[in-house]
Amino acid sequence: MASFDVHQVVVQFVAGIGAMIATGVTSVVGLVRRRPVWLYVAAICILGPSYFIAGLSDSLIIVGVLAPALCIASGMALKYDRTAVAAILMIPVYVMFLLFLLMYVSAAGS
Repeated sequence: MASFDVHQVVVQFVAGIGAMIATGVTSVVGLVRRRPVWLYVAAICILGPSYFIAGLSDSLIIVGVLAPALCIASGMALKYDRTAVAAILMIPVYVMFLLFLLMYVSAAGS
């Protein structure tokens, strides 16, 4: 019989796939609707996964530490009507999202 562990559920929502999905949704909504507030919410949502990615290896520490800063910088670019710059700043965040999703699928498959 499988037991339900509340700790595992909370970890998945704070630093796992739930936080990454929330980050993806809020950042896309922010870019499409041109609302910087949504990108600031995405920066808060990505804090847990970015610290997890930063702790994996020395080469990923840059992406992990810069992801929340890039979300905030993208929001600032939207504030000054620089939509293209905001979209370009979000590319490393989406790469981190894909990396995290790949690790999640590979861990679930084994």
